Amino acid sequence: MSEAVAGTLWTTPGQFVGRAIKATAAFGGIKIGYPKGYVHFEDNYKEDFRAKFPHGKIPAWEGADGFTLFESAPIARYVAGLAPSAGLLGKSAQEAALVDQWVHLIEEVNENTENIDQILDGMLVPYSKSIHASFIAGQLRGLTTVNGHLATRTFLVGERITLADIYVASLVLRACGISIDVAARAKLPHLMRHLETIVNQPMFEGIFQPIPVLEKARAYAAPKKSK
Repeated sequence: MSEAVAGTLWTTPGQFVGRAIKATAAFGGIKIGYPKGYVHFEDNYKEDFRAKFPHGKIPAWEGADGFTLFESAPIARYVAGLAPSAGLLGKSAQEAALVDQWVHLIEEVNENTENIDQILDGMLVPYSKSIHASFIAGQLRGLTTVNGHLATRTFLVGERITLADIYVASLVLRACGISIDVAARAKLPHLMRHLETIVNQPMFEGIFQPIPVLEKARAYAAPKKSK
């Protein structure tokens, strides 16, 4: 690993896309720094932050050369590109496109996961059983596609870990704590095997949490009627 810090990453401990970027850097031997004392929902609204990242969103990246970037997948892709010998972006234009394909698909799955999480926490309005079911179905459809692809291979693209594997594992890990319970996992054996393989890589120690065991996903509950 180079001793020079390649850049600064703004994220939070609970942000799973931030963990994907951290894991990408770790795999490529890229050293990254973090802003001291960052307070989310405060510092990202300040003028100095908005001057660099006008959308006020994390994760956000500022390279040692002053290059700035926001949105998680582009940051992860950029960091992967800083270590071309690691092969995280594939070995050809076709493999690079396949890496992007799986990253984009799991982002769509994660959007459904985010919506499910917000529904269960009462933050998403309108709040209805049919909307909840729609997000669950969308999530399962995407995960089933990934599971089927992994039925005959260890990694998503080629014969070694790429950014696609890191990104998929990061966001599947998140879903395992929200809506993918034991019964659902039984239907996704190849995906779960892949998750175990990726998060337990020695170079990712301290980045990924243990895979949680969710006995039963939280079900939709109708909001209480006001008197």
